[in-house]
Amino acid sequence: MKKILVPIILIAVFSTVTAWAQTERPSSIEALRSEHDAQWYTHQAALWEKEVQKNPNDDEAWYYWFTFTKSKFTNVATTRGVDMEAMAKEMAAIANRLHKERPNSYARYIIDFNYTRMFRSWPDYLDELVIMSKTPDAAKLDDIQDNMLKAIKMRPDFEPMYASYVAYLLQKGRTDLMADILKRWYNTGRYSYTMLSYAYNCLAGLEENGILFVSGEEETVACLLVQYGKGLFQDRLVINLNLLQEPDYLEYVCKLLGVEATQPPADKTNMDYMNPWRENLIFSIAHTSKRPVYFTSYYIPEIFKNFLYSEGLVTKYSTKRYDNLAVKRRNYESVYLTDYLYETFVPEAFGEHAYAINLNFIPCFKSLLDFYKAEGMKTEYDRLRNLMIRITETCIKVMDVDPNEHDHIMQLMERYLNEIDR
Repeated sequence: MKKILVPIILIAVFSTVTAWAQTERPSSIEALRSEHDAQWYTHQAALWEKEVQKNPNDDEAWYYWFTFTKSKFTNVATTRGVDMEAMAKEMAAIANRLHKERPNSYARYIIDFNYTRMFRSWPDYLDELVIMSKTPDAAKLDDIQDNMLKAIKMRPDFEPMYASYVAYLLQKGRTDLMADILKRWYNTGRYSYTMLSYAYNCLAGLEENGILFVSGEEETVACLLVQYGKGLFQDRLVINLNLLQEPDYLEYVCKLLGVEATQPPADKTNMDYMNPWRENLIFSIAHTSKRPVYFTSYYIPEIFKNFLYSEGLVTKYSTKRYDNLAVKRRNYESVYLTDYLYETFVPEAFGEHAYAINLNFIPCFKSLLDFYKAEGMKTEYDRLRNLMIRITETCIKVMDVDPNEHDHIMQLMERYLNEIDR
């Protein structure tokens, strides 16, 4: 018996390993929130392609095949940047196959939307889609985008598409459907706790009926989740600056605020024309709506630069001088949530980069720190200084920065630490 025991065990182990290899399941939504190397993304795309071959009617398999194909290009940093041409060809090949095999499917609608949204500014890459090369005009592109509404009604519960759903519905001014999606998203509990806490602070510090101009998609979605998902600060209006150039969104915002909609320049890629148009529109909104106007710390419009007052994480437009430091102090001491900056017991769904947004607390509250020091308010000074140091050290820790490979990031962190005591 002893002579055949080892072979039997080896056969059993080999069989188990073989069975595991044959049943290896590809990764899905959670894995997309973490960073991996190009080989890992390529492997995942291949696994999902096999899932499509096994079941061509599996919409989610098509989606993940398409998404991991994109990620193997975009999620891997290289000195040469992203190979846009190669990425467009591989992604379009999947979309074109869907057009042929499942033209009226949920998968086709969402993949068309994601592809055209990504390459809208590069017409040559849009032509990779067979349907676009046959009819390469703006009307056809809008038709493809509007198929998203069909997709939302088919699968309002497909979590990986929630961000795209919200982007589309916001652009179209469909706040009724957008509110439903945001409630579904909030109820999943899978969103960035850090981004939501930051967005809460931005909104909480505004006056009633205030307008907050934001520029990034992530901060827009975070604010909307607070408003429509959590149900807070719904009297305030969040306006995405980058979406204002879209006709439907421009019409929605201007109609809501009673402002005349002036059309953007024909060449939307030329910032020498786009920036003045956008700033004049903001000026019109501020003076026509009569509502308090704020900007996140990322955006300082040239036309308003002499009339902006920092109140913490946002700046307020005002033609009259006022004690904004008193407002900033009130926001920090009584309005803003800060416990999450010290410790949380909720996993960060957005990944390590979510913590970087907290670095804004340092330049935004440096004047308050100096005030505490000048007034001899040692307790308040120590608390705010310790918070700033905690934020910077947390960023260094969670981003796991190698000083030898990312010297520029370490230098940036050093600047933040030096700024605290400057």
